[in-house]
Amino acid sequence: MKLTKVYHMGIPVDNLDRAKEFYTNVLGMDYLGRVGGNPNNPDSFPVHGVAQKLDRYSCGSDDVVLFERPRPIERDSLDEDGIFHQAFDMAWEDYDDALKQAKALGKFHRSVERDSGNTIYMFDSEGNYLELHFPRPGGRRARQTN
Repeated sequence: MKLTKVYHMGIPVDNLDRAKEFYTNVLGMDYLGRVGGNPNNPDSFPVHGVAQKLDRYSCGSDDVVLFERPRPIERDSLDEDGIFHQAFDMAWEDYDDALKQAKALGKFHRSVERDSGNTIYMFDSEGNYLELHFPRPGGRRARQTN
């Protein structure tokens, strides 16, 4: 087998409507629609008696799918998953505004300046850990040697 590209990135959520608000209004993704939830559809896949639903989004030329959990869970993603996260690129010039917004939303965790650019780590509406990466214009900066 040889993979050629990522078909979509899947992110688990407790509440599709709440997550839709976050992923469209906060992160600016384009909502493509909801599928599933119909137990009479031959393509339906029930888990714990619930016909699974998902929302599709576009993020640039990539697809992101939010999968609703059959049962909501309360969790601390850093405690349970470590630094596992989904990472997205944003424009360098949007860094300051994004940092302010992440802090104002109470979703901010930390920021890091790297040779490749600046990064904001934050949580989504469902507690998932996200990385927002702002690539440095002109590419990586030269590393300083002492």
